[in-house]
Formats: sequence, C-alpha cells, structure tokens
Amino acid sequence: MDEPFGAYSEFIQNFVVSNFHLLNVGDHSFPLGGVNLAFFKLSSKTMIVIHTQKGPSGQLLSFKSKILDWGPRFDKLIGEIAPVVPTIQISEFSGEAEPAIITETSKDKAGLKTVPFLVKNLTGKEKFPIEEAQILQYCDGKHALESICEETGYPRLKIDEIIRRYQKKKWIEIRRVIL
Repeated sequence: MDEPFGAYSEFIQNFVVSNFHLLNVGDHSFPLGGVNLAFFKLSSKTMIVIHTQKGPSGQLLSFKSKILDWGPRFDKLIGEIAPVVPTIQISEFSGEAEPAIITETSKDKAGLKTVPFLVKNLTGKEKFPIEEAQILQYCDGKHALESICEETGYPRLKIDEIIRRYQKKKWIEIRRVIL
C-alpha cells in the first residue's frame, strides 16, 4: 500500500474484506462521498484501489478500461489463495414493532410467486451500500424472493430486512405473479 493511502488504510482493508465477494469482476465502487477513492475488481482474486487528492472522482473511471487487462497478470503473481468468506451479522430490531416477515413457498396453490417490484424511478445519482444495490437490482418484478437469494448469495432474512426497509419508504411493492 502506497503512502498516500495511510489515512484510509484501515477503511480500505475493511472494505475489501466486507465487499470483495459482492462486486462482480469489472465492477467498481466509490464508497466515500467527497473522497477520490475507487475500488476496481479485476478478477476473482484481485482488487485495485486508486486514490487522487484533486479533481473529480469520475476521472478515476478512465483507468478502468486500462487496468482490467491487468487482472490475469496480477492473478499469476498472487498464485493460489484460499477464499475469505465474511460473515454477515444481522442486528436485532430496534424497539419498534417488528414488521411481518415476507413468506414464500416455492409455488403456492395458484402457481403464484412473491416478487418485489421497485416503483421509485431512480436517477442514477443515488448512493446505496453494495449489498442493498445488489438486492435492489433484482427488484424488477421478474425475480422471486428465492431467486434473489440465489443470485446474491444473501440469506433470506437479510433480503427481507432490506425489502421491508424500502417498502416503508414506498420504493418497493410486493406483487404476486405467475413466473
């Protein structure tokens, strides 16, 4: 790690451990607003972090097309490594009434599935934690709750918690559809 990262070194380490598995190869993240710190996932083993002190953070995206070619080269240098699987801790509800847990059987009697549908039009300027962004992208009315679990790798309880949060904001509706 180069010297300028000193102030962010602990954040960078925590971010990589917590979020590496959430990003797909070729994805990037700017987790700190107002700080030109970008994370680029180059391969299943490699993440590059770039920081600039001046200029717009978008300028870091110009490096993306260049550095993606370096993933296989870094992988060769790294060699074989054992994957690190972070644990997800789910906090208890805060004193307020606990919302009902969304339930779904693989197919109910009428052949219907429970699917979340994002009804809020997003501008693209919203910032979400990576796990929420991953779940929200499947709230398209086409993915049932179980398929969201499979696609994201998150436990059902975590998905229900995030969907309930956005239902309260009136961003998501739950619909019953035939899939």
